[in-house]
Amino acid sequence: MSKPDIEVLDDGDAYPYSSHISVDGTELQLGYLLLVFDSPDDNGVSFFERVYGFTWPGIITHVVGGPVPAEFHNFEDFAADLDSGKIAVASKREQTSFFVDEDTVRTITLYRYQYQGGLQPIVIDERRDPLENTPFNESITLCEDGEQVIEELLGTSSPQEKQEVEHIREFLRSAGYQLNPISDSDE
Repeated sequence: MSKPDIEVLDDGDAYPYSSHISVDGTELQLGYLLLVFDSPDDNGVSFFERVYGFTWPGIITHVVGGPVPAEFHNFEDFAADLDSGKIAVASKREQTSFFVDEDTVRTITLYRYQYQGGLQPIVIDERRDPLENTPFNESITLCEDGEQVIEELLGTSSPQEKQEVEHIREFLRSAGYQLNPISDSDE
């Protein structure tokens, strides 16, 4: 197995000190999402891993909704899994965090997964205690299109407070989604 070409894409001195690298031409940044499939022929995602850092031998990730210990992918295996289709990368498009109430911080992250059939938005919605890093409630939604993203965040998750609705609307606008003016004035 040949060594993959690793390039630093930010001002880090080397990739372990970087937050943005390229592995064989595939960009990776801290916070990006890895979609891990059981096999290259499988269309169903087995689990999602968020990129947390880079070391000399590889990539440190954490399974979303999974156990606390980190996962690790050495660069050679990662490049081979990318090439075979066992792993895919979804870029982080937008993220916001805000207080829902004095005991809960909500973080919404929108990812964009580009594949042969087009683009697929992925929404991760997390709620945690303000003094904790680990969410107590976390959901992942693979959306078909922008309308489903809007429905997921404003319809399905039913924000209760006007302030929460405004945070979500601003998040959607900054992500480039056009909100229906009628729904804008409803809340």
